[in-house]
Amino acid sequence: MGFKLNQSAIEEREERVLPGILGSLLFSLAGGIVWFILWQIDIVAGLSGIVGVFCAMKGYEIFAKKKSVKGVVISFVFALAIIVLTWYLCIGYDYYSIFVQDAGIGGESLFECLFNGFEILDFYDYIGATEIRGEYMSNLIFGIVFTVIGGIGYVVDAVRKAKAEVAAPAPAQPVLNGEEDSSDLSE
Repeated sequence: MGFKLNQSAIEEREERVLPGILGSLLFSLAGGIVWFILWQIDIVAGLSGIVGVFCAMKGYEIFAKKKSVKGVVISFVFALAIIVLTWYLCIGYDYYSIFVQDAGIGGESLFECLFNGFEILDFYDYIGATEIRGEYMSNLIFGIVFTVIGGIGYVVDAVRKAKAEVAAPAPAQPVLNGEEDSSDLSE
C-alpha cells in the first residue's frame, strides 16, 4: 500500500518561529563580523549588509524549517540591527585603538569604549574633528542602504509567493496507490 504526498503537503510544514528567530539572529552575526573585518582594513563595509541579510534569511529558513513573509521581515530587522550595532561598536574600537592603546590618552577599558560610541562622536565634535563624525555617519548610511538593497529582493519575493499561495486553488487530495480517492464524504 503506497501513499504519495503531494508537493503542497510538504510545503505546509508548521513554521517554528522561535527557533527561526534564533537562527536569524545567529546567522545575521555573520554580517556584523564581515563589517568589523572590512572596517579594520579600511574598506567601506556597506557590502556586509548584503551578507548579513542573506545569512539572516538562511538562518531563519534552516531553524524555522520554512520560508515565510514573517521570517523575511524578522531576518531583515535582525540584519539591519546587527549592522547598526556593529557600526556603533566599531566607533568605540577605533577610539580605543587610536587614543588609549596607541597614544596612551585616557584610561578607559576596551569594554567602556565599545559601549560609548555616541559619546565618542560627541568628543570628535568637541575637539573640532567633525569630518570624522561625518565619515562615521556616511559609513552607517552606506551600511543601511546596502542592507536594504540586500533585503528588498527577499521581501518582494516573499510577498509575491504569499500572494500566489492565497490565490492558489485548494490543495489536491492525497493519492492512494496511484488512484485518486473518489469517495464522497458528504453523503
